[in-house]
Order: sequence, then structure tokens, then C-alpha cells
Amino acid sequence: MTRLLLGIALSALTIGSALAADLPVKARPVVVPLISWTGFYVGVNVGGHWASDDITTAANPVGWGAAAAAEINARSAASIRTTGVIAGAQLGYNWQTNNWVWGLEADANWLSGTARRTLVYTGAVNFNPADAMTNATRLQFLATVRGRIGIVANQALIYATGGLAIGSIEATDTFCSFGCPGTAATNASVSATTTRFGWTLGGGVEYRISTNYSVKAEYLYVDLGSFSTNIPSCTACAVGSNIGVNHSVTDHIARAGLNYRF
Repeated sequence: MTRLLLGIALSALTIGSALAADLPVKARPVVVPLISWTGFYVGVNVGGHWASDDITTAANPVGWGAAAAAEINARSAASIRTTGVIAGAQLGYNWQTNNWVWGLEADANWLSGTARRTLVYTGAVNFNPADAMTNATRLQFLATVRGRIGIVANQALIYATGGLAIGSIEATDTFCSFGCPGTAATNASVSATTTRFGWTLGGGVEYRISTNYSVKAEYLYVDLGSFSTNIPSCTACAVGSNIGVNHSVTDHIARAGLNYRF
């Protein structure tokens, strides 16, 4: 009897072991490693910009007379606007602490587009028929050096950014007297290219599409401050008929970018 019971017990253990071997093994949880934002990166960007040049004048009353100079200044104020393409490259470095990311980024960009207006002063005090001023402004180059601070949400980085802006601006200002279009004797013009230092502020969203690559969408407001040109007196005009033109340039930028991380 004892031998029979031992045999049954051994058979049960054998069968149980075989059944246990056939049971499915519980899947282990897959641990997805966190992607760190810390490190250097380089990239490219492209988008659009919407610039504005707020123009005012300071006509010299010595040559124009007080009434005409005052009317030139009153009528000349305007905002001329342009749209164009912006494209360039950026590089930077991020530090991540928990879900916060701190960074420094610099970029260099080429811009297209020219803002232009022509103002005819018909009927103004002491003016000849069809005296006219033409102003044209073109942003050629823009670079920024900005700090960034953002918070990580899954694979996305939502950030604010701001810092220094450096822009190259070309301005051409012309005044035509004694009926326009005029000759060299009745046309006075000045053209200047200047580099301006200003500031920028904005924000964006960057999304990791892989360990090394990310895409971003970004908005920046840029203020490049003010600068002045001086339209000289035309050769047929009274001495002292020069006109100072003040330009105040701002820009709105919306762009997309692609970054590669080392």
C-alpha cells in the first residue's frame, strides 16, 4: 500500500511539473528609457516674417520755411510693412533638471522682402505740384543669441525664449522736388546699410521624433530700435532743404526647424 501511495504521489508531481511548464509566462514590463534633452545640437529653420518700419521726418526749416517743414513732418509719418521668407541655421546647448530644461541658442538667418511707399505732397504749403518722398526698407540679415527655459511633457518641450537680436537693414530715402519724376538736379536721395542691436522675445514647442532628431515650431518678436538717414538738399533746392528720416524697425517671425542632437 505504501509503495502504491508513493507511486501516485510521484506521478502527480510529474504531471504537475509538466502542466506548469505549459502555462504561459507572465510578460515582464518593458522599461522605456527616458530621453534626456541635455547636450549640444545644431539645426536649420525656415519660415516667414512680417516687418514694420515706423517712419517720421524732421525737415529743416532753414531751407523749407517753418510752415512747409511742419507740414512735411505732419504728413510723412507712416508705417510701411513687408512680408518675406526667413531661413537659416541654429546651434545650442541644453541642461535638463528633472522636467525643466535650460538652454542657450544662437542663430543666423537670411531674410527677403522690401517695404516701400511713395507719398505725394500735392497741395501742401509752399510745395510745388507733385513733390514726393519715397522710402524703402529691407531687412537683409538677422542673428539672435537667446536663453531658453522650458518644461518637458512626454516627448515635447514647451519653452519661452528671449535675448539679443542683431539685424542688418538697408534704407533708401528720396525726395523729389519741382515736379516728379525729377532730374538729378531736383532729386535728392540717401541710401544706407546699418547694423542694429535690439532684443527679441518669443516661445515655441519642440518635439523629439527620435533620440537624435527633434522638430520645432517657434514665434519671435524682434525690436531693432531706431536709426536715422538724412536726405540732402537737391542741387536746385534752397540751401538747408535737407530732411532727416527716422526709421523704427520691428519684426514678427514664425518658423519651423529641425535639430540634430549629439
